[in-house]
Amino acid sequence: MIDTGITLLRLLLGLGAIFFLGYALLTLLVPRPRDFSCFERAAFSFGVGALTLTLWMLALTWRGVPFGLAWILGPPLALAAALLLTPRGRRAVREDRRADRLRPPMALSGWDWLFLGLLTMVFLYALPRAALYPMWSWDAVATWGCKARIFFNTKGLDLICIDAHNYYPNLIPLLLSYLYFALGQVNDYLVNAIFPLWGALLLGLLYSLSTRVGLSRRFALGLTAFLALNGTVFIVHLYIAYADLPLAFFTLGGAALLYLWLADAAPRGSLTLAAGFLAGMAWCKYEGPPLAATLILAAALTLVWLRPAHWVRRLGQLTVPLAGLVVGYLPWRLFIVQQQLEIGADHIQGFYPHQMVQGIYHLLAGLVSPFYFGFLWPALALALVLAGKRLWRSPMLFLALFVGGNLVAIILAYAVAPTSAAEFPGYVRATLDRLLLHLTPVAALLLALGFKDLDQAPASDPGRGSQGLTAISNPRPEI
Repeated sequence: MIDTGITLLRLLLGLGAIFFLGYALLTLLVPRPRDFSCFERAAFSFGVGALTLTLWMLALTWRGVPFGLAWILGPPLALAAALLLTPRGRRAVREDRRADRLRPPMALSGWDWLFLGLLTMVFLYALPRAALYPMWSWDAVATWGCKARIFFNTKGLDLICIDAHNYYPNLIPLLLSYLYFALGQVNDYLVNAIFPLWGALLLGLLYSLSTRVGLSRRFALGLTAFLALNGTVFIVHLYIAYADLPLAFFTLGGAALLYLWLADAAPRGSLTLAAGFLAGMAWCKYEGPPLAATLILAAALTLVWLRPAHWVRRLGQLTVPLAGLVVGYLPWRLFIVQQQLEIGADHIQGFYPHQMVQGIYHLLAGLVSPFYFGFLWPALALALVLAGKRLWRSPMLFLALFVGGNLVAIILAYAVAPTSAAEFPGYVRATLDRLLLHLTPVAALLLALGFKDLDQAPASDPGRGSQGLTAISNPRPEI
């Protein structure tokens, strides 16, 4: 019993170190972290902390330093402590503590309790399901879990003995191996708890962003529960140890920060923080760099179409998230070249028109499948119709371009997939739900924008978020 308690404590301390590192870096990237809600700060801190820690582990291997908890955590935590001891860091901590003392208690109504109860039930199921079972799903065992064990046992990124997908980015396996070091052993049960944590942070971020763009608390909680409970894909990914849920988390954060920046509603430092999340997308999964690139492209097209004040200068400012994409992509590619790893070319070997036609059918079927995401995607289609001219006369266009462009990209990806006619339906079934998961949280945010006019709660309603776009005065775009 005592050993179990010590192991759980070590896991919590290991996760806490990620939050601590990320929060300290947040005070560096953002002049006033207090401008973000507590849910946003928690999500951004964990995302930035996980990105920084795993890139640091890549740097250790590059320099020939074997992994050990002292080397993995020592320098990053020393940097974090130094940042929090600066005047800017001390001010951020002081403001957060003062705000926590002054925050009024939440007055929850019947609907609020219902939505919170539904969300609680999701995690009461997912957390034990994740932590009481070892890794069992295919990618978890054959790719991410296999790499994590090897990195732990060899104390570095030893990829010589890995033939399958050894060129895939390594944020997830490095993070899992770090938790092994924090636990002092390989424990495929407890480390799975990080995936419900990713999901909780994603849902908290979606809730907070929904109130920020103008939804009442009740509508925002309802939307969050709507995402979590529609279909089975989101719930399943809370416990199967795949990289797709973390990629969806980074994608939501990057897309939301860019949207707020385009809407002149972003706290200062948001564009730099968005760069960090685009780096996380690129370092998280093979599909991450194209997704991050389409975020930048959609933002550029939105600026060109809407032509707000200083739009040419703002086009130049998109080099900031572009630099984040490079930071998340280039170090791993250089490491691959240095290690002379063979990069797979199994994704593009030709163009097959019949697969493109079948891909369109399977995609449309997946978007309306109750098994995948329930009614969320049909509800989004209705919301876009109700949005009317707002869709192409406001920064909503950015989110619509990103989601729509990547749906088209899924079809094109299936058109070049190197599979036989007999294998193709199985290939689609094995991948479509995950490809849609990357986009669905952003689709939920777009759904919030489309339906927010139906939320008739007055601005003085305590259930309404105080950070709606109409309540923010920010006359100039902030980086």
